[in-house]
Amino acid sequence: MISEFERYHGAAIRDLVVGCQKPLRIEANDDAGRVNTFIINRKIGIYIKHSASRLPPWQFTYGDENIAEVERLRKKCRSVWLVHVCGQDGFVALTLNEFRMINPVDAQTTRFVRVDRDRNTMYRVNGTDGKLGRSKRRGLNAIYEEL
Repeated sequence: MISEFERYHGAAIRDLVVGCQKPLRIEANDDAGRVNTFIINRKIGIYIKHSASRLPPWQFTYGDENIAEVERLRKKCRSVWLVHVCGQDGFVALTLNEFRMINPVDAQTTRFVRVDRDRNTMYRVNGTDGKLGRSKRRGLNAIYEEL
């Protein structure tokens, strides 16, 4: 049986493959027992989280174990992207630097990403330390551009 997280993660991987326009080498990077991280073309790390909620806002929690997994990925890759699958609405990709802007390394509480949007608008992203300075467009285009 295909688990829920596998369907959501599969949708994100499919979007990368179909949207990129270049050959991709995708490697699973399983160091935590559940494959949440992938390495693209041996240089870009992708960490995927999903929310099954149908409507906004979509909430993504990052516990210490998640942060440690992202940090291990950062040590292996030139850059790291955190991909948030927002139910059936779409994807929001944050660079590790964007994530850190709204979730400081020294945060004393559980880190989170909250994604919201109104109809026909870009995504607004908030975290433990406040709002990201600009809205994000739907999709993984910024990752394609880096490849």
